[in-house]
Amino acid sequence: MTHKAISISVGARSMLALFALGLLLIAFSSAWQLREDAHRRAAQTDTELDAIPLLYAGPLAYSLRQQAEQPEAVSGLLHHILTRHHLRSVELQTGSGQQFRALSDDDAKPGRSARFPLADAGELRLQTAAASMGDTLRRDPLLRTTLIHLLLMTLLGLCAALLVDRLLLRHLQRLSDRARRFDPTLPPQSLSWIDADQARPREVLQLEQAIDHVRISLGDELHREQSRGRELREEIARQHRALQQAERSLEAKRRELASLERNDTLTGVANRREFDQALRREFKRAQRDQGRLALAIIDVDHLKPFNEQHGRAAGDEVLRRLARLLAEHFQRDTDVVARLGGEEFAVLLPGFDAESAQGLLEVLRDTWRALGLPHGALPDDALTDDIVTISAGLAAYQPGHPYLSPQALMQAADEALYLAKHMGRDRLCLAS
Repeated sequence: MTHKAISISVGARSMLALFALGLLLIAFSSAWQLREDAHRRAAQTDTELDAIPLLYAGPLAYSLRQQAEQPEAVSGLLHHILTRHHLRSVELQTGSGQQFRALSDDDAKPGRSARFPLADAGELRLQTAAASMGDTLRRDPLLRTTLIHLLLMTLLGLCAALLVDRLLLRHLQRLSDRARRFDPTLPPQSLSWIDADQARPREVLQLEQAIDHVRISLGDELHREQSRGRELREEIARQHRALQQAERSLEAKRRELASLERNDTLTGVANRREFDQALRREFKRAQRDQGRLALAIIDVDHLKPFNEQHGRAAGDEVLRRLARLLAEHFQRDTDVVARLGGEEFAVLLPGFDAESAQGLLEVLRDTWRALGLPHGALPDDALTDDIVTISAGLAAYQPGHPYLSPQALMQAADEALYLAKHMGRDRLCLAS
């Protein structure tokens, strides 16, 4: 319910309440005044009642003496007393036993009665009418007219209150109830609270139309806000998906970077850095546990002329095939296959002595020869067949033949490889 409607409702009800209160006060004051008038009239009647014998004792005695000549004189005097003093009945009892009576046509309730002895005339009996408010109204035309007008005003006021309540307040209350049930999140498509067939004041119609205008504006604004909310949620979802994709890409790059830090980019086996760390770790373990550790360095024979003859891509493929063969032959969790650089590879075999490692490497060399990769660019002084071959140098740390450091073990394997190449390649040499 709007502020204007509330003000109209409160103001109209206040005016009706004040009007009704004024009418009640007027009615209470009139009733009080009527009651006081009745009491005052009763007191006046009592005073007159006591004065009547004194006022009419002489006329009554005279009328009784003239009764023989004027029989109606006593009755006329009694009727005069009755009407003059608004009595209910007047009776005269003579000493000879005669009775004269005058009665009022008023059917009012009997009031005070009194008897007064008359020296020469007998006894006078008087009875007044009850001094009620109804009797006061009958005797006072002005007061009666005032009360009738007051009653009419009261009736008109009640009718006005009913009309105001029916034409204004009831509509405002209905409008307030339906506006309170209005759901702004689901704005109706029509003026559901306005009944076109029902008559109502122009002001109420204007108020309903104003509220409906606000409803439509709220509905439009709600629709726009909902659209913006959906767009915002969709944008947030897109940003979230993009963020997740970026996180996945970042994680892949991180794994790739970590792999690049540990693995050789061309062959996929461990790189020199990873190999050096593994060599230091396993050498310390062998020293601590008095264990065994074999190290082999493998080199592709005459790779440079091969690259010159067949191209660098063909040489890279030879290196990748050799790396795959090494990975297939040395599959233990503790075995380490690494590319040291160029055409040179290293194999670290924890727990192996020179003799057992030599057997594995001979099998590897024979397997590689069995591939029969044609070379096509061997030097004239080459002692091997026209295929790509490998040479290897092997050194082993063992209790009977310890080395002082990882570098010493590495140097021994290098010297063995140099010896294999010097002796014609395609062979395995052991460090002394």
